[in-house]
Amino acid sequence: MKLDKFFQLKNDLETFTFEKNFNSLSKTLYYFSFLGNIFLILFSYFFIKDVTNSIPSLFTGQGLFFSIFIILFMTGYELFKRFAFEQLTSTILRLRKFTVNIIIGSLVSLILVAGSFYLSLNGAHRLIDTSETVQTTVDSSITKQTDSIANYYNKEIEFYRNQPAKTRTDRQYRDSIVADLQKSKASGKSTSKLNEVQENSLAFAIMVFFLELIILIGVAFDAYYVWTSYSEMKQVLTTPKYRQLEINLRLLKVFYQNGRKKEQDPIIAKSKLLSLVSSSKISVSQKEVNDFLALCSELEIISGTFRKKVYNMSYQKAKELLENQEI
Repeated sequence: MKLDKFFQLKNDLETFTFEKNFNSLSKTLYYFSFLGNIFLILFSYFFIKDVTNSIPSLFTGQGLFFSIFIILFMTGYELFKRFAFEQLTSTILRLRKFTVNIIIGSLVSLILVAGSFYLSLNGAHRLIDTSETVQTTVDSSITKQTDSIANYYNKEIEFYRNQPAKTRTDRQYRDSIVADLQKSKASGKSTSKLNEVQENSLAFAIMVFFLELIILIGVAFDAYYVWTSYSEMKQVLTTPKYRQLEINLRLLKVFYQNGRKKEQDPIIAKSKLLSLVSSSKISVSQKEVNDFLALCSELEIISGTFRKKVYNMSYQKAKELLENQEI
């Protein structure tokens, strides 16, 4: 194994950073959750559209108007649901205790999820097998089966009636068998159809439940990822090395006057820099300011003679140079 490969593996296996290790997972879950929103909007559309179709025609293009309105409304609803749950998760992670605001936020999120679940579940039924269609199919099936069995029964009765009469017990046995067959055939097939409808209802409920779960997991994990990455970076910045980096970056921003200074512009005077640092409420000593100016000269961020020094690069380039140098 080559040394550069070894050091790369050493860095990957021995250095654990939450931001680096879970970045891909966070993005995958977050963007994948939008697929759940799209399906929920689609299912909800068919339910609400079925309701609006019952409204009498009031103006030309009413159907198109309601279609666009429903799509926009459900898109806003799903986005608001995502935002509410994301804010709830972030607040819980930040406070780490239950408050009145968290309880209210939980109730709002629960109501939004329940509403979305109801609309989507009913919309899925409207899309695939509405209750009216199922009932009509079942009733039609039962009627056909009953007629067929009745015809068969009549033929059997007519056949046996034309036969020489035997014992009464034989006739009763014959009639009871025919009656049992009639009941079993009619009830067996209709029950099979009704069971299929019940299975579809359960499948829809499970499907919508998992779509909601995908959305909540994607949004919640993204909020958790952002908060944990921030906490991890905040802890790293408490070390002397990164604290100095933070100071230098803040001084650089003041030194460039929030990026207004351009390349080859004269640098601001040291006295003015100290005054700006003081007004910006940056807690640094004069020695740290002197060290910062020396570092800028060493990195050739500024150049020139003692009497006339200029900015040797743009603010963005100087910032990148400082970050790479410190890290």
